[in-house]
Amino acid sequence: MQIKRLAATFGRLENEILDLEPGLNIIEAPNEAGKSTWTTFLRVMLYGLNTRDRSPTADKRRYQPWSGSAMNGLIELELPQGDVTITRRTARANSPMGAFSAVYTGSSAPFAQLTASSCGEEILGVPQDVFERSAFIRQTGLAVNQSAALERRIAALITTGEEDTSFTDAADRLKKQLNTRRHNKTGQLPQLERDAQAIRATLDELDQLSASIARDQAALEAVQGRLRESGGLLARHDLADQADAARAVESARLDAASARDKVKTLESSSRALPDRLELEAIQGRIDAMLSVDLAAAKSRSQMETAARALRNAQSALDAHPLAGKSPSEIANLTPDFSTRPKPTPLIPILALLAGLLLGGLVGWLTSIWPAAVGAGLVMFLLALLGSALPLRRRQEAWDRDQEELLRQHKESLDEYTILYDKATEARNVYQGAQAAYEAVAAGAQANLDLVLSQVRAFRPMVRDLADARLALESAFDRCGELEQARRKEEAARLRWEARRAEAPPPPPEPVERPAASREQIRLQMADDEAQLAAIHQRIHTTQGRIQALGDPTDLQLQLQRLGEQRETLQQEYDAIATAIEVLFVASSSLQTRFSPDLGQRAAAIFTKLTKGKYNKVLLDQDLRPSAQEEGMFVTHEAAYLSQGAADQLYLAVRLAICDMVLPKDRAIPILLDDALVNFDDGRMAAALDYLLEVSQRRQVLLFTCQRREADYLRWAYPDRFHYIQL
Repeated sequence: MQIKRLAATFGRLENEILDLEPGLNIIEAPNEAGKSTWTTFLRVMLYGLNTRDRSPTADKRRYQPWSGSAMNGLIELELPQGDVTITRRTARANSPMGAFSAVYTGSSAPFAQLTASSCGEEILGVPQDVFERSAFIRQTGLAVNQSAALERRIAALITTGEEDTSFTDAADRLKKQLNTRRHNKTGQLPQLERDAQAIRATLDELDQLSASIARDQAALEAVQGRLRESGGLLARHDLADQADAARAVESARLDAASARDKVKTLESSSRALPDRLELEAIQGRIDAMLSVDLAAAKSRSQMETAARALRNAQSALDAHPLAGKSPSEIANLTPDFSTRPKPTPLIPILALLAGLLLGGLVGWLTSIWPAAVGAGLVMFLLALLGSALPLRRRQEAWDRDQEELLRQHKESLDEYTILYDKATEARNVYQGAQAAYEAVAAGAQANLDLVLSQVRAFRPMVRDLADARLALESAFDRCGELEQARRKEEAARLRWEARRAEAPPPPPEPVERPAASREQIRLQMADDEAQLAAIHQRIHTTQGRIQALGDPTDLQLQLQRLGEQRETLQQEYDAIATAIEVLFVASSSLQTRFSPDLGQRAAAIFTKLTKGKYNKVLLDQDLRPSAQEEGMFVTHEAAYLSQGAADQLYLAVRLAICDMVLPKDRAIPILLDDALVNFDDGRMAAALDYLLEVSQRRQVLLFTCQRREADYLRWAYPDRFHYIQL
């Protein structure tokens, strides 16, 4: 297979033509001159343009012709079946390069085996991803440094196809992309779901707010209708007033008259009230009474304490047996003693009778009368002596009792004197406290009487200070009401005077006054206006909320876009998940199938590129490469090779992949886009030598920004390559 000719209107290429030859083609052009564009164009011509890619960097956007022309292309191929011309052109704006044709070159006979979707795979024998991973070698695939391990590059060659990315990195990136789209509560999909839910909630709220506005509009119309009706009633009142009074003026005059009436009413009911200054003076006296009340309360408390002490002292005094007199009066009194026992005349008489009886008895019995006289005398004496001894004992006992009674009387008098003095002192204290309280109370009462008299001057029914306070508060309110009414009256008067000059004439016909008074109508209107203001405020607030929430149509569009984004992300999520699975399967399969053979083939190429310095390349199961120098028994990991040797190893592996993966019977061309730009001259020469060898089997297209490749080939192989300068 050979690529003979390319014609492109693609990206920066405008009707550009590129004629190619078999073998090695060196296409030289400076940077930004379209080398990478040509390689992409060739891939698109073979495999088509992905029109479903909607990303900003999609080929359909990135390679739109700069001139504004339609995207078109042509490729002429030499195939075993004959020369074929393939064209892709843009027939519709939404389907760039969607029109496909394949004919035998120089005729209109179609090449039936080819279609727009199967073209590349039918011609090359491999799908697009295999082509890009093998024969499509770009500069970025060789850009390595010492920190990037070569095993990652080799793994990338047979897995992801990204030269600077390993299979592991690719898998990690895919997993990160997967997590970016959905990871628990984070990620794009959950966020889209939350955003959609928020928009749905907003739309629900908008519906509720719209219903609320509808209800408020209906209420607004009803209130406005009542206000219009009330306005009509007021107008009728005005007309009626104009009919009753020639110089009456609309509502302003009625307002003034009403205000004047109210002022007059308040002035009439407030004639007895003092002015505000006097009211404030009375209020000051009431406020000053607070300190007097506190002093009176304290004095009263002291008086009550003295009264309790007096009651206790008096109770103790009254309970004493000597209560009722002063100590001096009691001291001047002689205790009431009983009479001292005295001898009674009866006893001598009885003694005499006993002696006569005994003497008579003795004389009658003995007839001895002297003896009888003596016996009677003895009996008399004995009787007298027998009566005198008890009398003396009673008198001595009476004397002792009198002494004890005198002592007890003295002790009782002393005790009574102490209690009397305490009671006297307590009475004096109480009388002093009472006098002090009465003085303070008299002052408080005088102030209270003054305040009450002043208040009763305009409120006769005031009974106490509490009533006075309420009356004073009511008077202040009445004064304030009167002042406010005067201000309203003045404002109404000024409005009337301002409008009086333009007052219309009275109505020609009498007007029936509405049953409701103007005040009632105005009260109703005031209530309706308050409702109207509240409804307007609600509507304004609701409209502000609706405006803040956004236009429902825009929100629906946002919700639709979110749904589309979610669907797209879900598709991407599913695709990435599938890609991960496929990537793991492919990696395992490729590693098992290609590692040993790939190592041997890469070693053969690497030996040629290094002029025999390295003769062995080993790839472990994880595709981590090692290289062994000729004559040495120690292999070195790729990370320990020099930069140049690592780049040569990378190219060797890539070319080995071409040898092993690409069909043997197709001789698929190899495309290199600045692949040798980082090689030094020696390594470049070795690479060109091997590419010349490869070009004997398949066409090689080397796009370069340097002249050294052509200079070397002119010197070493002047007739074995084709040079093109763009």
